[in-house]
Amino acid sequence: MYALRGCILALHIFGVVYWIGGLLMIASLLARVPDEVGLPKERFLGVARGLFETATNIGAATTIGLGILLILMDPAVLRQGWLHAKLLLVAVLLFYHVRFYRRIMFLEDHPSQSTRREYRVIHGLVSLLLIAILLLAVMKPF
Repeated sequence: MYALRGCILALHIFGVVYWIGGLLMIASLLARVPDEVGLPKERFLGVARGLFETATNIGAATTIGLGILLILMDPAVLRQGWLHAKLLLVAVLLFYHVRFYRRIMFLEDHPSQSTRREYRVIHGLVSLLLIAILLLAVMKPF
């Protein structure tokens, strides 16, 4: 049972890396959109959408699905404060996940309606969320 839990935990962590890596790549791509004109702008948006629809969604589904499975394997963890804080941060990450989707859709119709600064800030926030989530999961401070 311990080996199975370890495998699931490793895949859960892989999903987190895949998900957040996708979000960070999308932020970097969308930060370049305001500087481009014509076909390159369309290509950046196409790549961002493709990355979102594959890597980011797969990473999110893997992370959330295996996280739920880990909780079901050890329901006592639900009484620990660090998990509550971690789940709150994951909810914030889901907010940015949806925000990226909505921004990609909007920018496909209005490509001039973005700023480089907006995506640099979001890139930094997603990075901070990753650090905070990892610290909570590893240190379990509460």
